Amino acid sequence: MFGKAKCRLCGDEVRLALKHLRDKHMEIYLSEAASKTKMSGVMKKYFVDY
Repeated sequence: MFGKAKCRLCGDEVRLALKHLRDKHMEIYLSEAASKTKMSGVMKKYFVDY
């Protein structure tokens, strides 16, 4: 149903990638939100699928 992803920045296993970025890596979240990068690009850049 829901897959886990591994954060490339800190190594945490997460289910909600956007929430993880917002909670743990606010500076990355703000820069990506400001540049209006697509979510698929953010996932490829900062997370590895399991």
